[in-house]
Amino acid sequence: MARPASWIVLLMVTALPACGGGEPEEREVMKPEETVFRDLVTAPDKVQDRTDAAMEAHRDALEQRLREDEGAAPDDR
Repeated sequence: MARPASWIVLLMVTALPACGGGEPEEREVMKPEETVFRDLVTAPDKVQDRTDAAMEAHRDALEQRLREDEGAAPDDR
């Protein structure tokens, strides 16, 4: 009869090759926009759009004020 330690070694030797010794599978990765995190991923784009719109409105107001201060009529461009 074999000793218990040799049975454990034999079991480990036969089990290790079954633990994924082959090539790793290529998994299809979902885009973040297609997951439950869609709102978190698309939020920065929405914020950037709003920020750009606010900056454009502020720039237009400053340009209008400069034109008025330089003596142009308020509606002249």
